[in-house]
Amino acid sequence: MTSTSPSLRRQARRAISSRASVSRRAADKVFKPILIDGDEFPDYPGMAVWYCSEVIAGRVPACKFEVLACKRFLEMRGMALSGKAEFVWSDDHLVDACAFLEMLPHVKAFDGTIVLEPVQCFWIAGIFAFREKATGLRWVRSVRIWCPRKNAKTTTSTGVVLFCTNYEGEVGAEAVISAGSEAQANIPYSAIRKTLEMDDELAADIGAHHTRDGAEFSKTGGSIKIAHSRAKNLDGLNPHLLLQEELHAQDQEVIGVLKTAQGARKAPLDLGISTAGRDVTSAAYDDWKTCVSVLEGRLKSTRLFTVMYAGDEHDKDRKFDLHTIEKLNPLYGVALNPVGIEEEIFEARKSESKLNEYLRTRLNIWARAAGNLISLEEWERCADPKLKLDLLKGFPLYVGIDLASRQDLNAASFMVKVGDVVYTTALYWICENAPRLRDDRFADDFLRWHREEALSLTPGAFIDYKVILRDILAMLAGHNVVAVGLDDYQANLMATEIEEAGYQAIIVKKTARYLTAATEDIIARVADPGLFQHDGNPVTAWCAGNVVGYWDSNDNVLPKKEKRGSRSSIDGIDALITANALRIDDEAGVLGLSEKEREKVNPYLERGLAGAA
Repeated sequence: MTSTSPSLRRQARRAISSRASVSRRAADKVFKPILIDGDEFPDYPGMAVWYCSEVIAGRVPACKFEVLACKRFLEMRGMALSGKAEFVWSDDHLVDACAFLEMLPHVKAFDGTIVLEPVQCFWIAGIFAFREKATGLRWVRSVRIWCPRKNAKTTTSTGVVLFCTNYEGEVGAEAVISAGSEAQANIPYSAIRKTLEMDDELAADIGAHHTRDGAEFSKTGGSIKIAHSRAKNLDGLNPHLLLQEELHAQDQEVIGVLKTAQGARKAPLDLGISTAGRDVTSAAYDDWKTCVSVLEGRLKSTRLFTVMYAGDEHDKDRKFDLHTIEKLNPLYGVALNPVGIEEEIFEARKSESKLNEYLRTRLNIWARAAGNLISLEEWERCADPKLKLDLLKGFPLYVGIDLASRQDLNAASFMVKVGDVVYTTALYWICENAPRLRDDRFADDFLRWHREEALSLTPGAFIDYKVILRDILAMLAGHNVVAVGLDDYQANLMATEIEEAGYQAIIVKKTARYLTAATEDIIARVADPGLFQHDGNPVTAWCAGNVVGYWDSNDNVLPKKEKRGSRSSIDGIDALITANALRIDDEAGVLGLSEKEREKVNPYLERGLAGAA
C-alpha cells in the first residue's frame, strides 16, 4: 500500500465532509420518527425525498444522470400524490421494505445490522413506494441501478431478494439469481446464506432451509434458485423476482428465458444492479442506452426505476480527482473507503489495462463506448413545436425516406432551406402489432407518441408501404419538391410510384464517402439554432440520442447504431441525413449525377459546410 499524499488526504476529507451533509447521521438529526400502524419508524420517505432535493439543489456532489434520476423520482411522486396517475404513493410499503433491510445483519466488513443511507432510501423508495391504484401491487416492474463497485450493491440486492421472496404477498414467490457464471451468482447468494445463518430469528420466521445451490422457505412458500449460462432446466423456473447480478456480464439467452417465465406473476420484478461493462456490442449496453433515454426524457417508461452513476468525457479528464470519484460513488466514505481509492489510482497510473478497469469500475464508463454524434442538449435548443411544413410552401423541398423492416420503425424527413436556415419536419410509422409494442422498454412511449400524433400506427402485424406512400404524397402536395431520396432496397418498394406521382426519386448510397458532407453539415447546424430548426418530434429526439459516428481512415463519417441488431432506432436521423444529402447535392449542382460526374469540383469543398467558418 502506498502512503497517502497530503493532497489526497485533503481531497478525501472535503469529499467525505460534503457527503456527510446528506448522511444517515445528519438525517437522524433532521427527521423525527414517524408512526405506521402505531409503531415508530425512521422517516425513510422523508429521507428519500430530502436526498433527491439536496442533489437537485446542487448541495450534494452528483453526476448529471443522478440529478436526472432524482428529478424524475420527485416528478413521479408528485404525479402519484396528485391522484391523477395510474399509480399512488405509499409510505407504508416503503417503510416495510426499509425496516426489513435494517433488521438484517451486515455479513461483510461491518458489524451490527444494516443502516440505510438516505441515498439507499431513495433507491428503495423508487422500487416499492409506487403502487398500482387499482390493485395496490408494486407499480415498478424493472429496476436498473448502474453504480461503480463497492457501493453496497450486494447489501441492497440481498435485502430486496429476501423481502420480495417472503414478504410481498406473492404466493410461492420464487427468486432467481442470474449471473454470467456460477462464481458470480454465488456472490449475492453467499451473502443471503450468511444473513440467514447470522439471523436465527429471521430464518425461523420464514422457515429457511438452504444449501449450496438454493434456498427454500417453508413458512412463506418462497424459494431462491441460481441460474447462469451453464445452468440446466431453466424452463421450469417461474420467478417472481429476477436478480441480474452484474448485468453487463449476463448471458442474454438465459435472461430471455427467465424474463419470459415471469409472465405468470402478478407483479414481477426484474432487478439489475451493475457496473458498466467491457462490451458495447452486448445486449446489456442496449439496456444502458435505454436507461439513458428514460433519464433524459426521450422514453417515459414509468414501470422502470433507474438511477445511474456514470462519468462523461469531462470526468475522464479529471479521472484521478477525488471530487470526480465522490460524485460517481454515492456511498463514498461509507461503504467505499477513500484509502482504497488511492491504491486504485496508484495502480491505474502504472498500466493501461488497469486504467481501463479503473475507468469502468470506479467511473462507470463502458470500455470502448462510441460517442454520440449529436448533442441532445443542442438538439433540444433547435426545437420549434409550432413548425409546420405547410408554412414553407414555395421553397425547395427535399425528402429523405428510411424504410426499416415491416415490423419496426419507418421514417420520412422533409427539409426546406430558407436563407441560411434549414427547417425539418418528420413522419413515423409502425404497425400496431409490432414486437416493439410488446416490449416493456418501449411500448408505453411508442403508444404515447401515437396519441401525441408524433407516430402513426398502421393496422395489422406488418407495415403496408402503400400507407406510407399515401401519407408522404399527401405531405408533398402543393410543395416545390426537388427530389425524394431512398436507398437501393427502398427504391424497389416505392421509387416507381413516387416518379409516377410526378416527383424525382434519387437513389442515395449509404456509404461514408457519400454521406460525410451531409452528416457533418447537420452536426454543425445543430450547434446553432440560427442555422437549424426542427419540429420537436420526440421520436426524432430519441433517434438522435441513439446515433453514433464511425470514422474511416480518410475521416469519412457514417452514422450508425452502436451495434448491429440494436433495438435503439436511428431511422429518423438516417432520413434527415438523406434529405440533407439531396439538398447539398442540389446546391452543388450535382444532384442525380453519377459518381464519375461528381468528381468535378464541388463548391462545398471550397467554401466549407455550415458553421465551418
